[in-house]
Amino acid sequence: MRILKLQRGLFSGVSRALMEAWKAKSPDDVIESCDLDDGYFDNTSDKLKALPELVKASMSMGFKEARRSYRQIALRSRTNLTRLEQVVGEAVRGRSFDCTLTLQTLMPAPPTDRPNFIYTDHAILTNNYYPDGQAAIDRWRDWLPMERALIEKAALVFTMSTHVGDSLVEFYHIPKERVRLVGAGFNARRADVNFDSVEHSKKILFVGLDWERKGGPQLVEAFARVREKHPDANLIVVGCEPEVKVPGVQVLGVVPIERVGELMSDACCFCMPSLREPFGLVYLEAMNAGLPVVALNLGAPRDFVVNGETGFLVEPHDIPGLADALENLVANSKLCAMMGKRARDRVSAEYTWEVTQARMAKAMREVMGS
Repeated sequence: MRILKLQRGLFSGVSRALMEAWKAKSPDDVIESCDLDDGYFDNTSDKLKALPELVKASMSMGFKEARRSYRQIALRSRTNLTRLEQVVGEAVRGRSFDCTLTLQTLMPAPPTDRPNFIYTDHAILTNNYYPDGQAAIDRWRDWLPMERALIEKAALVFTMSTHVGDSLVEFYHIPKERVRLVGAGFNARRADVNFDSVEHSKKILFVGLDWERKGGPQLVEAFARVREKHPDANLIVVGCEPEVKVPGVQVLGVVPIERVGELMSDACCFCMPSLREPFGLVYLEAMNAGLPVVALNLGAPRDFVVNGETGFLVEPHDIPGLADALENLVANSKLCAMMGKRARDRVSAEYTWEVTQARMAKAMREVMGS
């Protein structure tokens, strides 16, 4: 197959990892990549074009907040939407390919009669499944017609998780047979773990850039309860720098990726009670490191966190339940080791980029008749 891959940005390293697996497993396929965000919004002209959206946003969120969020406002603007339609047309024009592969759904449908396949971790209306999802839907409402057209015209939509596929059927009315769950993989190196001799550290690890959305405040509240029973317990916060004045909480902010691996190897469990998460590759990274995962019974984690076996799933805003799950792991080294081993085995068998690529390539060949 000759595949033209269309994407916007790095997609959390997904594109690179998937392409590496594709080259290894399907070397006869020729893939040409086109990043539609390359170089955009890097000059004064682009910024001035989005100025009307800044003024509009200022009316609802205030000028200072709108100015801080200017880039995101511009990327969601009608100006950028129009630009993307032009860039997609230019990307397709004059190129030779058998099909297109579009990464994520915030993209115009390629103007071609060749099959288009989508691989995504989310869609705008998937936010209906989250407690605070309406605000996200409202932010992207202007883009819904474009996204809907892309999805409706796709030969197949590959999803990372079950709930995204469910949302395509329920809210976009896509036939089930055109939606395929193919999963995702982890990007960190596989560290050696001896589950029989792991020293119990009583350290809970959180990794995330968006403290509020990823449930950081709820985690701190639950940790404070854990700390009452286990004064030697610690919560390590990586990726962001919230102001937390709770004993035992250590805020590290952004650290080198190698350091994240070291912190995982020194933790007893991983917890990110995200209230709205497209997928969360970091969950798989933690499971690959041999950590049990505590997450919300919401979205993608329900696919890979088997409650009571590879970790715990807690209902949104259930602080006592979250504290109980964490306390069970902090207090029991054998439980951590048992769940950590099961978690590692699960991602090794089902959540690798090689597995994902094989599922996608097989389905695409069936559609292409090759």
